[in-house]
Amino acid sequence: MSLFTVDSNNVFGTGVAEAGTYNVKIVKAMVNNSSNNNQYISIDFQVLDGTYKGGQIRYQNITWSTDDLENSTKRFNTIAVAVGASDGAVIDSVAQFANAINGKQLTIDVDWAEPNNKGKIYLEVRGYHQLSKDPSHPNGVKRPDANNGNPNVGIANGSATPNQSSDPFANSGNSIDISDDDIPF
Repeated sequence: MSLFTVDSNNVFGTGVAEAGTYNVKIVKAMVNNSSNNNQYISIDFQVLDGTYKGGQIRYQNITWSTDDLENSTKRFNTIAVAVGASDGAVIDSVAQFANAINGKQLTIDVDWAEPNNKGKIYLEVRGYHQLSKDPSHPNGVKRPDANNGNPNVGIANGSATPNQSSDPFANSGNSIDISDDDIPF
């Protein structure tokens, strides 16, 4: 009896390779402290439908700054409204807010951020909206190369062919190249 059958559609680590508008579920909302001693929530989203169903948009940080309460309130309020919180709901702490949004569904707009201090470019949430009845809509803009604007960096070229050997891990002559841009750290 076999243990399992390999299925490339049933894997962890599925990513999102295009900017656009996505219907998502918050799958992780974790509270951390910044170097300025402000609390922030690191949020991971999972796409609910379309081409990138199951793909994740990770490490989106939302900071509560005690030095800028007006903008902090607007930042957190925008997400609260998008996930369906009612007017008048009172939030007592960043941790309470993180717990309340975990598992909620909404629609987000994402685009490619500026390169980080290591030159890596990742998707960044630019807008939060109530969950749309329309399907997710990638816009075709793939990850740009920080050095020359190449939108296809990090996307594998070619495709693997089925292995004819009885050993599913035997070298089929095809290589798999994983770019540093595909690793989140």
